[in-house]
Amino acid sequence: MENYSFENIRVLVGDPNREVRDAIRGGLYGQGFRYIMVTDRMSVVETAVATNKVDLMVCDTELPDGDLYDLVHKIRHHELGDNPFILVTALITAPTPKMVKKIFDAGCDDLIQKPISTGLLFERVLNLARNRKPFVVTSDYIGPDRRTEPQPGTQQNPPIDVPNPLKTKTDDTSEVDLQAEIDKVANVLNEQKMERHAHQINHLVERIVPLYEDGTADESIVRHLDRLLYVSEDISRRLEGTRYHHVGELCQSMVNVVRAVRQAPLSPDRKDIALMPALAQAVKCAFGPQEDVVALSRDISATVERRTAKDAHRQVA
Repeated sequence: MENYSFENIRVLVGDPNREVRDAIRGGLYGQGFRYIMVTDRMSVVETAVATNKVDLMVCDTELPDGDLYDLVHKIRHHELGDNPFILVTALITAPTPKMVKKIFDAGCDDLIQKPISTGLLFERVLNLARNRKPFVVTSDYIGPDRRTEPQPGTQQNPPIDVPNPLKTKTDDTSEVDLQAEIDKVANVLNEQKMERHAHQINHLVERIVPLYEDGTADESIVRHLDRLLYVSEDISRRLEGTRYHHVGELCQSMVNVVRAVRQAPLSPDRKDIALMPALAQAVKCAFGPQEDVVALSRDISATVERRTAKDAHRQVA
């Protein structure tokens, strides 16, 4: 067996049952882990992640005060803490196909059904040290690549090897060097996420606008508008400090337009609907090689600002 040393790995064990927590802690300690935090509260898990005290998480899906799926989604999308590559093994008592899909869609590395033996858990941890899956990025997902083959009609980025503290921290790598590697790979994933979002914006606009044009928009359109707003806001959040910072005005313009439409989804201003395709196309082009993206961005943003100013003037009048 490979000569792994886990004494510097920071483990967080979350389980509602004290006996299970103690058994897992004892089993991992016997395999050389020394930094092991245990809790029965999701709030403690979230705080530990936010303060960058976790390399490996072994957590039940049913802690009483939070949702493991939401927490892992935040970790993977770099919304919580400084490491989107924390290893996550989920524990589940009575899995259903729907629950299993939800766990993996959140971006967990592994799933183990309870009751478990500490020997099995260590085997699975050791497998993660040896064979962590590379990550893949879509508009909805960041996490281990479990595809057997690409879905028809979808754009695929090649999977990316991500930092694995179970392997890296057994070497002489310092915390500073490990964080530098985490930041480097996180930036690559962030750019891929924005590119996927740009295509998602176009896809959503292509679904939304025709419904308004042919008069068939109903209450269900709110779901598409909310998704479009989320994606546009998420791109804006991710742009700072990247080579795509010039797209910020365009994305904020899309956010402003969608918010205006969302206020009256069944009777929006037709000028806002007319702006959507141009904005969506401009955002998509902004992530390509076009040289005139900055000028295009400013022109469209100026148009949106003039519309907003006119609306504000009419409200005052």
